[in-house]
Amino acid sequence: MNKVMLIVFLACISGSIVWSADAPATTPATQLPAVKVNPKDGAEMVLIPAGEFLMGTSEDQIVVMQKANPDYKSEYFSNELPQHKVYLDAYYIYKTEVTVAQYRKFCKTTKYAMPPEPPWKWQDTHPIVNVTWNDAKAYADWAGVILPSEAQWEKAARGDDGRIYPWGNDWDAGKCANRINSDGEKGHIKGTHPVGSYPAGASPNGVMDMVGNVWEWCADWYSADYFKNAPAKNPTGPKTGKFRVEKGGSWADGNNYSIRGACRYSEGPGILNYDAGFRCAMPGL
Repeated sequence: MNKVMLIVFLACISGSIVWSADAPATTPATQLPAVKVNPKDGAEMVLIPAGEFLMGTSEDQIVVMQKANPDYKSEYFSNELPQHKVYLDAYYIYKTEVTVAQYRKFCKTTKYAMPPEPPWKWQDTHPIVNVTWNDAKAYADWAGVILPSEAQWEKAARGDDGRIYPWGNDWDAGKCANRINSDGEKGHIKGTHPVGSYPAGASPNGVMDMVGNVWEWCADWYSADYFKNAPAKNPTGPKTGKFRVEKGGSWADGNNYSIRGACRYSEGPGILNYDAGFRCAMPGL
């Protein structure tokens, strides 16, 4: 049995996932499976191939959105400028947000406390909410994975062409969980939807619920002007900060400004909200 096979064998019998420093640092993209399953929580993980993508919002996109929504001020988009090319190594990301059932398994196994129940009560197939960044990080550590960087999250949501929404550049309220109907009026949605409820709104790589449903924690510290000097390869955000990045908008948002792949929001790592959850990622080993 060679070293890599031994690592996998030991991981299986221990019930843990082991990323060994002795294992190859990268595997050619042609050899990476398109989908993996994390044995710890049963989560399906989708491969995002290595390569460049467009991160942030372009001036032209801002003009288009302002024409469609005259009340959108230019400063709303200032922390998304400039749009720039970013190269990322291959990685995997959870196809959906971490669910209530998955998070409950983590809590039962580790004796970690379940968060406060939302008004619509716990439903196993819905995304977990009311979790802080610290809670999300604790879950990722237990599951043997990581929280995605902001760049990893955004590439998974938008593909490599800088599209505004996971499905393209035209707003479609029927492709995500939100409070806006197709006529632009506020609807009556009053909570999260089961994960994967909107297959037509999937990203180019087939990742689900990247906008709407819940805001999602990313690993990065937040800085409003980070894009001005961000590394062009595998950026991981500022070294320190007061707030962590959240992405994707939620069911509670009554406009399509926040329900975009490029939208950047910040929140204290100890804050919890009933419209915020997370998904996990892992390197493309």
